[in-house]
Amino acid sequence: MKILPFKYVKVTEGLHVRISNHFYYSDFGIRDSSEHRYNGRRYVMEFGPGSGFLERESESHSYNQNIRKRLAQQKPKYWRMLLGLEPDFGRSIAEVDTAVATCTDPYKRRILEHYQNALSVARSEERIQRIIRGIKDRIGHKSNKFLVSVMSHYKSKISQLEGDMRAVELHVKDLCTPDTLAAYDAAVDAFVKVAACRRIWHYNEKVRGRFAQVYFDLGTFDYIQSESYLPLIRDSRGTLYFLLPDALIAAHSNIDFEVIPLKDLTIVFQELSIEEPVEALSSRLGDAASMIKIPSLDLTFYFNHVRPIAHFVECIDRLKETL
Repeated sequence: MKILPFKYVKVTEGLHVRISNHFYYSDFGIRDSSEHRYNGRRYVMEFGPGSGFLERESESHSYNQNIRKRLAQQKPKYWRMLLGLEPDFGRSIAEVDTAVATCTDPYKRRILEHYQNALSVARSEERIQRIIRGIKDRIGHKSNKFLVSVMSHYKSKISQLEGDMRAVELHVKDLCTPDTLAAYDAAVDAFVKVAACRRIWHYNEKVRGRFAQVYFDLGTFDYIQSESYLPLIRDSRGTLYFLLPDALIAAHSNIDFEVIPLKDLTIVFQELSIEEPVEALSSRLGDAASMIKIPSLDLTFYFNHVRPIAHFVECIDRLKETL
C-alpha cells in the first residue's frame, strides 16, 4: 500500500532522486512517440493500462467537455493514490495472471496472453518515466551535465523497451488474411465518419431518460496494435465495444470481456421516416435520421445522419463476406 506520494531511489552510483508514487499516464505501447507531435491528439485511458482512445477533432462542446473531464481525473491526487483508485501495474498483472489461468476461450486467451506480456514491458517503462521525471525535477533550471547524461541513459532504455513492446503485442494484421484486412481498413475509414456525427444516442429502456448521448472514437484494447486503431463504440451502460477484423470485443474491463465472432453478428440499419410518430421518440431526438440495431447484443443507436451510417454497415457486410 502506498502511503507517501514519493520515495527516494538509487538511479546510478552515488545518485538518489525523489520519484513520484503516482501512476504515470502515457501512450507507451499505443502509438509511436512522434505521432502525438504530428497530430496533437491526446491519448485518454479508459479501463487501465493498454485500453483507451485517441481524442478526435470535434466542434461538439459536450465531446470536448467530456475529454477535459476525463483528463482532469488523471491528475495526481493523494486520496486517489491512498485508496488505490489510480491504475496500478502490480494489480493489473495479478488480475490478468488469474484471468489467463481460468480462461477457456482460445481467442480471449490469446488476447490475454499478449496483454500479460505487454503489461510486464509497460510496467518497466512506467517506472523509468517516473525516474526521468525525478531527474528533471532534480536538475531544475540549472545546467548539470552529469544528470543529463543519466537521464539520457534512461531514455535509451525506453527506446529499447519500445522494440520489446512491439514484439509482444497482438497485431491486427496477424488476425486475418490480406483481403479481410483491406475490408477492415475500409470499415475503419467508414467508422471515422460515423464517429464524427454531431449526435449519437444509445437507447436504454432500463433507464428513465432512455436516450443517452454517447461518443464513438478510435482507440485500443489491451495493447492490441493496429495501424488505424480500433473502432470504439460505447453504450450508456458502461460497456465498450472494440471492432476487430473478425470479431467484436464487448469489454467491461481489461480482463472482463467477451469475444463475439463478427460473422455471427447481425447489424441492421434503418433510415427513420420523417412521418415517424412523435411519441415514439424522445424530444431530444428531434433530428434523429437513422438507427443501427444489433439484436443479439440488445443494442440500438440513433444518429442525426444517414449516409455515413448506411455506408459503415455496408462496409461491415463486405468485411463479413471475407471471413
